[in-house]
Amino acid sequence: MNILIIDDNRAKILPLIRGMIALNISRDDIHTAESASDARLKLRSESYDLVVLDLCLPEVIEENPSLDVVKQLLDELHDSEEGLRKPKLIVGFSAYDDYISEVRSLQTCGSMVFHHYDEKTDDWLKAILNCAQYMINLESGKRHDVEPVDLCIIAALYNPECTAILDLPWNWGDWELLDQSTPVRRGSFTSGKKTYSVVVAHSLRMGMVAATILATRLIALCKPRFLVMPGICAGVPGKTNYGDVLLANPSWDYQCGKRLSNDEGSQFYIAPHQIHVSESIESRVLQIARTPGFLAKIKDEWRGEKPDTELRLHSGPVACGSAVLADYRIVEDIIENQQRALLGIEMEIYGIYSAANSAPEPKPIFFAVKSVCDHADNQKNDSYQKYSAFTSARVIQEFFERYISEF
Repeated sequence: MNILIIDDNRAKILPLIRGMIALNISRDDIHTAESASDARLKLRSESYDLVVLDLCLPEVIEENPSLDVVKQLLDELHDSEEGLRKPKLIVGFSAYDDYISEVRSLQTCGSMVFHHYDEKTDDWLKAILNCAQYMINLESGKRHDVEPVDLCIIAALYNPECTAILDLPWNWGDWELLDQSTPVRRGSFTSGKKTYSVVVAHSLRMGMVAATILATRLIALCKPRFLVMPGICAGVPGKTNYGDVLLANPSWDYQCGKRLSNDEGSQFYIAPHQIHVSESIESRVLQIARTPGFLAKIKDEWRGEKPDTELRLHSGPVACGSAVLADYRIVEDIIENQQRALLGIEMEIYGIYSAANSAPEPKPIFFAVKSVCDHADNQKNDSYQKYSAFTSARVIQEFFERYISEF
């Protein structure tokens, strides 16, 4: 198996090489490139099964590293006229979430998975080596059957939603590939006297399309009993406070309908399809909301910036759309024309609900609890995103550790 490591930092290259040799990959099959120009030479002359790519590289070794250089290299890999040979799998990694998000948004990223680099841990190294092991197994024809799991959690993004889940004390393992585009981490938790299995994954990008694709893939691969989405959302002011946790019941695409032209101009006629969670889920979430002192304890445990208001847990309508909102007029229009009891707006839940609702039997039990981090207006900022992701994750922890044995 041929591997190319493209990185200008030998402090990362050397442990990658040592780790791959420990997987019984021949040193002769591990190639390195410390610049984009060097990488092009190798990608023209060799076919690689796996490319490990730092998302910030110099064009030539004496120049400063740049994200734009990597984007150009990926464009050329995508363009057959450039003569670069596409690898079977590219693993991109960076210490910067913005770099990963920007590369993920490219149509040219193709068959790529991404991992976050942190010099303080070796999680990044284990994750990349697990990708190499996956490719070894694929090449040898070894099947990678996945045992059904009790709980599958899908986050919209790695940070802050997925990291908040990974902060739960649920015995998380290293990142691993279920297929060539689905990295997950496995964990376990205890409810009563029984241990339950969990996997967590995050979408490649925000939005219903990415969430639906990932949910459909994980339902097929993991056959989960429960499919759940945590995260952050916009709340309706006057009904919600920053950090408040919302059980989305129901969820629908508020942009679904038909636009027609008539004598009065262009008009939009809504046709929302609402999906509800089961009463057994809602009743238990409301029991958590009524547990004396529980929500106050969650707020007290958060050590970062948090609002002065009381933390609450609601169940009610949460609309789903394809754009980040910073215009409260759209919220007002939804309240007036679609759902006067609206509590929040976000970008993924309807896709998760649709994937679960359309899955073959046995369908997973599904729900989403997202926490309010802004009010979809021009005052939008990131101040409470981490706090809101934390409150959402803690409610999910409480739900499953308290109730999963009842299903």
